[in-house]
Amino acid sequence: MQPDLYISVTFASAIVLSILGFMLLGIRIKVEERTVNLRLSRGLLSLAYFMLALPAFIEFFFEGERNVMFVEIFTPAGATVQSMFFTFALLTFLRPIYVTRRQMLWHVTIIFGAIFLYLIAALSVNHYHYVIYIGVAAYLCLLFIYARLFRKKYAMSLRQLEEYYDEDEQGRLRWVKNGFYAALSLGIIATVSAYFPHSMYICFTIAYIVFYAWFVVRFFNYAAKVDFYLSATTCEPEQLPSERFAENDPVKEARLRDALEQWVLDGGYTQGEISTEEVAELLGTDLRFLRDYFRDNMSSDFRTWRIELRIRKAQELIADYPEISLNQIAQQVGFATRSNFYLYFRKITGQSPADYRDQVADKK
Repeated sequence: MQPDLYISVTFASAIVLSILGFMLLGIRIKVEERTVNLRLSRGLLSLAYFMLALPAFIEFFFEGERNVMFVEIFTPAGATVQSMFFTFALLTFLRPIYVTRRQMLWHVTIIFGAIFLYLIAALSVNHYHYVIYIGVAAYLCLLFIYARLFRKKYAMSLRQLEEYYDEDEQGRLRWVKNGFYAALSLGIIATVSAYFPHSMYICFTIAYIVFYAWFVVRFFNYAAKVDFYLSATTCEPEQLPSERFAENDPVKEARLRDALEQWVLDGGYTQGEISTEEVAELLGTDLRFLRDYFRDNMSSDFRTWRIELRIRKAQELIADYPEISLNQIAQQVGFATRSNFYLYFRKITGQSPADYRDQVADKK
């Protein structure tokens, strides 16, 4: 019974991975210069899915019979290729112009060259397990390098997003971080999966299928909002000096003050996914003057001030429209993620949105 279940799960995983690979290829990314790497990453991810599906198909057609030596030798090699493709893809999501085709070609050539030498050595000696141990050790070292590089680029991308939109954007990028570490963990487990009994391997197969399906959904959502990411991550970060170059301009400050008052009356602060530079243009000024104005005339910076306005508006909506869901209110006041809304609501009011709604209801 167990082998039959194993074969069924193996075949199902091959079918699902193939479908997911074609779904990735079908995700539309607009054709322009700044999306070249993203489209290349989409192709690499699809290839990674097909590479996972192929051995599952082979094993199914051989009715679960497998050469244990080949499985033990090729599994670390396959995990290395998967990790490389996923790392390149996720780095491209974070920094679309960071990875060039030349860099990728050199890295792929080196990795495939090392894998070729590893396979030749493992298949040529009697005690191939020693070669596998060396290969796995090299793979773990490679993962360490990937992890350090990813953490660095993740921090840079997050900083660029937050500086460009003057928002806390950790919620938007959290899936990329979670996806990277999940893929890394699955890769490590995969290197020893050849020694799993059928029951454990079935559980592992289901787990990575769930992950790969989740990843396709997240990639689809990313592609749907790709302009949001590209606007911030493909431009050079602005270098704002710590000192002023010009004296205060009372007339210009008065105009900005009036524009801010009207902007608040019009509910401009509830508009999400708009850069601070675009807000400055709407207010008839430039980004540098807007930030200088808040530094010199307000008790907080622009980001904190706008967040407070949004939370106060959310309090009004909760009190006036208790039937509206909190997620809808979060979107109406300009929060892109539910986590940010709950975080700042509690930080500013001292209670959660749900507790505040219950409190308002008790008073009525």
